[in-house]
Amino acid sequence: MKIAALYLRVSTEDQAKEGYSLEVQRETLEAFAKREGYEVYQIYSDDGISGATINRPALAALMADAKGGKFGLVLVAKLDRFSRNLRDMLNLVEELCSYGVGFKSAGEPFDTTTSAGKMMFQQLGSFAEFERNRIAERVFPGMLKGAMQGHWLGSRFAPYGYTYNKAAKMLEVVESEAEIVRLIFALYLEGKSTWSIGAALAKKGLRNRKGNYFGTKAVWDILKNRIYEGKIVWNVHHYDKTKKTAKGYKYVKNAPDKVIVSQGKHKAIISEEVFAQAQKLFAEKRIYMRKARPGDYLLSGILFCGKCNHKYIGASSVCNHRTKATKKWYRCSSRNNGYLSCNNKSVKADDLEPQVNEWVQMLMKNDKFTSRWTNMTFPASKPLESDKEAKAEVQAKLARNLEQQGKLTDVYLEGHVSKEVFEEKNKSLFQQGEELKKLAAFHALRQIDREKSADYLAKVHEFVSDEEPKETEPDGAEKKQLLNLVCRNMKIGDKKIKNAEFFAPFNYLIFEEKNKCRNQKNQRPSPLRAGPPDVYTSLPSAVR
Repeated sequence: MKIAALYLRVSTEDQAKEGYSLEVQRETLEAFAKREGYEVYQIYSDDGISGATINRPALAALMADAKGGKFGLVLVAKLDRFSRNLRDMLNLVEELCSYGVGFKSAGEPFDTTTSAGKMMFQQLGSFAEFERNRIAERVFPGMLKGAMQGHWLGSRFAPYGYTYNKAAKMLEVVESEAEIVRLIFALYLEGKSTWSIGAALAKKGLRNRKGNYFGTKAVWDILKNRIYEGKIVWNVHHYDKTKKTAKGYKYVKNAPDKVIVSQGKHKAIISEEVFAQAQKLFAEKRIYMRKARPGDYLLSGILFCGKCNHKYIGASSVCNHRTKATKKWYRCSSRNNGYLSCNNKSVKADDLEPQVNEWVQMLMKNDKFTSRWTNMTFPASKPLESDKEAKAEVQAKLARNLEQQGKLTDVYLEGHVSKEVFEEKNKSLFQQGEELKKLAAFHALRQIDREKSADYLAKVHEFVSDEEPKETEPDGAEKKQLLNLVCRNMKIGDKKIKNAEFFAPFNYLIFEEKNKCRNQKNQRPSPLRAGPPDVYTSLPSAVR
């Protein structure tokens, strides 16, 4: 008997619709599983979460169990219960298939293990995304009206200091948390920094809802949140679907005229006067703060503390008050948290950056390394030159493949070929069709990602290529881009890099060279060698 997992989901809007409740979905799927002869492994349920996001606890648990091979099929009542976003849905089903797990809907007759089922799945997924867009169009005017009337729109989340009363549809003050909010504002107006406020709260043993201490970011967020002066601020940001990031669409600020600010229905925790004083103090302090430019700190993002594992961040200090000259440093970010106060020493950027830059240059100037790197990366950009033609060619081949499968079936049914011949040819055509579908999906769903990746890799190839001498030295931002592509992280201890970890392709290349170096050492009586150093011997001991 095949083991199946049942997945249920309902959003806050769906709860009002007949046939969308979790109970109805459960009954439908249990009856379907029994009728089809499936044994139910577990029921995964996400209550009150939109299908527009894949950040759902039950969905994450389901995918983890699928990877662990705990069941062979995922059942949903309807396709849009799994996701309302076509790209997300196809990616999730593709991931399930990679685990050897099938996907079925009780409401739509298709099976992802067949080519026809996959085609129908993609079509139905398109309709699910269309419905999501329609819902967004219907919901936005209502949310706009609610915000203008002073209602809190985040029913699943209440800011610190409040709880959401679903019956009254209003934020209510949590006095124990509100006292901490008032204390934060009072300490700030006394002249304390966000760091010292976090330290003071830690000494008192005060923590947030998750049981964590208040860091500088948490304190800053509270001081800037107008909810505490009784205001509702809505539509500050939106997801820009023209700008893709590794985590999804880019979250960008809206124009000021699109932001809604209204008097909230909830009770304020602090007065408008106190909030205004805090913002004035913020503005005065910001005058003396210089915003870092891209590339200012070459190693930010990859440098980590060897003691507490927090990131090392860039900082500057005035070394000559007469000339206003400054020096750049890297220091442990846990110093921003008064409860940690890591004592790992700061490192001068001038001492560290040239050393790391030299390592990268050694890698890039090594013939064997750049040859392998070029072979692994640069060909990825070549198909983009004729991507439209390639996409059309794949679609044409797929159409011919489906036509051939249909003709073969007709010939077999008419008795012109034996069962053995039919099965052999049909298997071959089916496998070809599956490969073509993967290519078609790749072109359709990964186009933006491929263009972005190939464009960047082409730039890296141009940067590391020795075919033409560089007229100008790459700027800080370019160096940082390259370094972030090569290195995953570096650990700092006693003002030195104790350990460095590279990304997979580079780790593999260095591992190969390391083994070659060791083999050569074992074969040679003398450690001396002629010629240029190889990749491994050109690296510092921390990297080996």
